[in-house]
Amino acid sequence: MVNANVALASAVTSYARIHMIDFKVDGFCVYSDTDSIFTTKKLEDKFIGKDLGYMKDELDGLIIKEAYFLGIKKYGFQYLDKDNNLITKSTFAGIEKDSLTFDEIIKLAPKGGSTLVKEIPLRFYKSLKNLTINIDSTYVSITRSLDKPLINNNYIPIHLESAPIFNISFLLYLKRKVLILINSIINYLTHF
Repeated sequence: MVNANVALASAVTSYARIHMIDFKVDGFCVYSDTDSIFTTKKLEDKFIGKDLGYMKDELDGLIIKEAYFLGIKKYGFQYLDKDNNLITKSTFAGIEKDSLTFDEIIKLAPKGGSTLVKEIPLRFYKSLKNLTINIDSTYVSITRSLDKPLINNNYIPIHLESAPIFNISFLLYLKRKVLILINSIINYLTHF
């Protein structure tokens, strides 16, 4: 039996996204996730703290020198630490955190557009059919995500580009999205 509450997890994630909206639309956000933000503007001190609900300054006031944001949970950056050492950080879903070099991150970027293959030496595989767990090495291919392409620096959703305007499924989809948006706004406003 799994001891988890999907409704509670969904509510926490939804409220985190609502809280992050102000930071995303201010024009300084370069990347954001449910619980993090990369911005070109220093955040006001009132938003930063160590307690739950506050932003944590993971670099303790240091500034990122260069960064590449290649998709959802696919990014890497470099900064100079307090001793002037160049530090590389990377987050790519499916592989160990900070396991890519900065040259590998650049190869994945739009100009390079490469695919990297990384070995994962120890990965657990469970089989519900055989009720077994095996440990084996595997290889993971890492590429840049094109989930949200920009055309002339404007985001155009893939599913809307080619949809005929009078397509019934498209209109039902649009209606559902508008209702979700209205409900989110109403829920947000009723909590103040």
